Amino acid sequence: MSNKKPLVLLGLNEVNFEYIQHYISLGHLPNLKKLFEKTQLIKTTSEKTYEELEPWIQWVSIQTGKTFSEHGIFRLGDVVDNGHTQIWEHLEEKYGTKVAALSPFNAANRAKEPAFFVPDPWTKTTVTGGWLMKKVAGAVADAVNENATGGSKLTTYIYLILAVLRYSLIKRHIKIILLILTALRSHYHRAILLDQILTDVFVSAWKSKKPDFSSLFLNSVAHLQHHYLFNAAPYDGKNKNPDWYINAEKDPLLEGLKSYDQIVQQILNLPGEPRVFIATGLHQNPVEEPVFYWRLKEHEAFLDKIGVPYTKAIARMSRDFLVECENEADAKIAQEKLEACTDKNGIRIFEEVDNRGTSLFVTLTYPHDLPEGESITHASGIVADFRSLVGFVALKNGEHDGEGYFVDSASQVPANDDLPITEIFNLSDQHFGQ
Repeated sequence: MSNKKPLVLLGLNEVNFEYIQHYISLGHLPNLKKLFEKTQLIKTTSEKTYEELEPWIQWVSIQTGKTFSEHGIFRLGDVVDNGHTQIWEHLEEKYGTKVAALSPFNAANRAKEPAFFVPDPWTKTTVTGGWLMKKVAGAVADAVNENATGGSKLTTYIYLILAVLRYSLIKRHIKIILLILTALRSHYHRAILLDQILTDVFVSAWKSKKPDFSSLFLNSVAHLQHHYLFNAAPYDGKNKNPDWYINAEKDPLLEGLKSYDQIVQQILNLPGEPRVFIATGLHQNPVEEPVFYWRLKEHEAFLDKIGVPYTKAIARMSRDFLVECENEADAKIAQEKLEACTDKNGIRIFEEVDNRGTSLFVTLTYPHDLPEGESITHASGIVADFRSLVGFVALKNGEHDGEGYFVDSASQVPANDDLPITEIFNLSDQHFGQ
């Protein structure tokens, strides 16, 4: 593959590029400004049904070139047991391309000889890389889970600091370690920190291994938009986040995009100036009314309280969790018991329970505030002080929209404001097949 420029697929999940343009107009984001001045901003399309507008669906579409109706992957983690060919093994098999990936969303490591492959924090697949890279993968997964539950483990930050010392440039050490200290007490700074560390790991591994095709997926700004969009300068709606949630003077979205501005420059400046595809999959719109996000603290302990038969409960992203059962009969009972959980007004706690035979994918959808001491009812009684069993995650400020954005640093993709996200797979193929 030495006769082809390397190609990097940079996933900036759910970022609203029109907001980026607003911040550019205010004098921010100089690197993105320069990129936008010389490239064509293309709008992408994906699914039409809101329930199918989940990033773990859209990114599978990007990575397989198949629509949801074709790949059928609805849950985060489903891809591991699914045989669809992904872009890495496709390019490896067809062109002998040396491939690599860091935190690809809902992707399985099925490449034969990847230069490196570190999965996202929620997908259980093989890590290809050295000892420290595997430890960093575990630390990032722990940090993401801790960010939702509000806890933090010392070992998580020890490995993150080791990652900084090993993979970051010396001139960035102090800056990132200071950000680690800030992140210990600030949830949204943790998200920014993790993406910066992932980028430094990617850049270092890329320079060492020199892959032909590689991907880097980042999620911090999606998180910041979901939970702090009302504080963003481009937002002109009626909603405001309460002072107990975040200071009105703070703009986490701008902080996250400043980080992305630096990250984009890091990727564009890789040796040999690789061609870079930037994709978002989706973007977000402000919600009409804020929605509370809650997460169970101890999933199995709660299932025991309401009498759910299960063999294992596994936490997923934010409010989601997987319940594995011994058989279909137990799964049906588990579904009925979870769906029977309601507040005093009859509003379900778990509106979304996806039964797949012997396992359930469950989302804690309850959207309202939960006062201290608040109880809920279930099929055979009451769960006293349910509020003590859940952790507050955030207030939902943004919701998914099927329109996304795409930029080609080489400006070779024809302008098309209706580019299906599945075409990104084909464009990657064309780069190496030309």
